[in-house]
Parts: sequence; C-alpha cells; structure tokens
Amino acid sequence: MTFELIIAILATVLALASLAWSFALASRIRAMTAVRGSLARMAADGDFVGAITAVDVRLDELMRADERLGMDDEAIVGRLETAVRHVGLVRFDALPGDAGEQSFSVALLDDHASGFVLTSMYGRGAYRLYAKPVADGMSELVLTGEELEAAARALSGTGLSVAGDKRVRRG
Repeated sequence: MTFELIIAILATVLALASLAWSFALASRIRAMTAVRGSLARMAADGDFVGAITAVDVRLDELMRADERLGMDDEAIVGRLETAVRHVGLVRFDALPGDAGEQSFSVALLDDHASGFVLTSMYGRGAYRLYAKPVADGMSELVLTGEELEAAARALSGTGLSVAGDKRVRRG
C-alpha cells in the first residue's frame, strides 16, 4: 500500500464520518424547529402551563441526550488513542547503486507510539517485506536507520520521538 493510498483511505473514512454527523445534526435541527412551532402555538392559544410542561419535558430529554453524548465522547477519545493516527514514510535504495528509491519503510503508530513499522526492500530482482511491532516507542526487534526515521517522522509534532532503544519525550 502506498502512502498516498493510506492517506486517501483515511480521508474517505473522515469524510464519511463527517457526512453522518451532518445528517444527525440536520435531524436535530428539524426536531427543534418542530418543538419551537408547537410551543409558539400553545403560547398563542394561552396555554402557558402546557407550554411550560412541554419545555420541561424537552429539557429533560436534552439532559439525557447530553449525558449520552458525553459517554459517547469519552468512548471515542479512548478509541482514538489506540487508532493509527501517525504515519511516517521513508524511501531509500536497498542496495548501493540501485536507482529510484524503490524500497521504503512506513511507520503506522497510535498516540502511545505503538503500532508497527513495515519495510519493503526491493533490489536486483529480490523483494523482501518486513513488519516489526512497536510498543510504547520500543521494538523487540532491532529497527534499521530508515525504520527509526519513519517512526520519528510519524511522531514529529506530537512531542514524541523514537530512539534506538527507548522512547523519549521532547521538551
């Protein structure tokens, strides 16, 4: 999978989530407009007790909805911490003298610097693919310079960097 394809997939997922969210918001706006019209009719008819009761019922519904949204928000935040959100790519020549930088390392990491580094090495008819797990910025396997650079690129701007033997927080 190329870096551009990964970015395209992530963008598509975000676009679909945004579209679903906008439909949900439009539905809520329609419901609120209907309630406002109902309250205006009650007030015009002089039924202030009915209007107050309707407002009270609606406020209770909104408070329950707010509690549900708060729980949903907490769940989403928890899931996002372990979602792949940091991608770094380094292209290189696997063998000296090869041209075109056909080999690459891509790091796919979450907010805890956990995930994996995928390295594809291509040169002179040989093709190798390696996947190395990373947990809390460390790997049980030795990471090459290109793999370390891909991980560092993935985490740049997040306050984290990956070192050869440990994860280090920057100032």
